[in-house]
Amino acid sequence: MKFIKYLLLGIFTLYFQLMVAHYFALHSIIPNFFIGYFTFVSIQLKSRLLLPLAFFLGLALDIMYPTLLGLNTISFIIISFIVNKFHMNVNKQRLMIVSVSILFLNFVYYSILIIYHILAVQLVEGFFFLFLFSICFNTIISILVVYVLALLGKIKITLNV
Repeated sequence: MKFIKYLLLGIFTLYFQLMVAHYFALHSIIPNFFIGYFTFVSIQLKSRLLLPLAFFLGLALDIMYPTLLGLNTISFIIISFIVNKFHMNVNKQRLMIVSVSILFLNFVYYSILIIYHILAVQLVEGFFFLFLFSICFNTIISILVVYVLALLGKIKITLNV
C-alpha cells in the first residue's frame, strides 16, 4: 500500500515536472522536483521497491527529453541508491544535515549533466556559473519539496462512511 502511494506521488511529480516546472524557471534553469521526491521516497521505501520506481520514472522523464535519453534514469537510480544507503530521517533538528545532503545530491546530478554537456556539445562562456547557480537553485527547491512531502506524510485523512 505504501509503494502504491509513492508510485502515485511519483506520477503526480512527473506531470508536475512536465507541465508546471517551467513556470518556476530562473535564468532558464528549470528546477528538478524529482531530486527532492527521490530523496524523500528513498528514506521511506526499501531499495528493492525504490530502484524500479526510480528506473521507470527516470525513463518516463527521459522519453520527454530525447536528447538526454538515459541520463535522468541513471542519475535517479544513483541518487536513490546513495540516499537509501546513507539516509537519515528528515526532521527539524537536522535541517543543516539534510540541506548539505541535498546539496551533495544536486552536485552529483548536475555533475552527470555537465559531463554529458562537455562530451556532447561545446560549452559557452559562463557555463560554470550557470552550473553553480543550478546546484544552488535546485538545492533550495529540493529542500522545500522534501519538507513539504514530509509534512504531507504526517497528515492523515480518514473517511467515516
